[in-house]
Amino acid sequence: MSVIQGCKIFCGLALIISMSGCATMTIEGDGQKSPQSETGTHTKHGSFYSFVWSEPPVSKCDNGHGLYRVRQHTNVAYSIVSLLSLGLYVPQTAEWWCDASSPAVEEEELYHPE
Repeated sequence: MSVIQGCKIFCGLALIISMSGCATMTIEGDGQKSPQSETGTHTKHGSFYSFVWSEPPVSKCDNGHGLYRVRQHTNVAYSIVSLLSLGLYVPQTAEWWCDASSPAVEEEELYHPE
């Protein structure tokens, strides 16, 4: 087996292994999602070595409630880019939805953790 054939086999196996890293993680709360729910998407550009090339913007939901759902995912293209850059560039996409439940009643005292 020549060096070139060994390199092709290694690259092929690395590509197959990296495709299994395509995943979606969803964190969901007890709130309500409706067509009026605010939503947003941002792609974070970072690395496996704790470099962050671009931070997602920090924003709050307009209705004063928290997030209803957050979904973070990668895909095959992101995995290939991560593999070819040896982990120096790793993009990930995050999507979020704001809670669409009705606003809190004015008479109720809101809980604020300390």
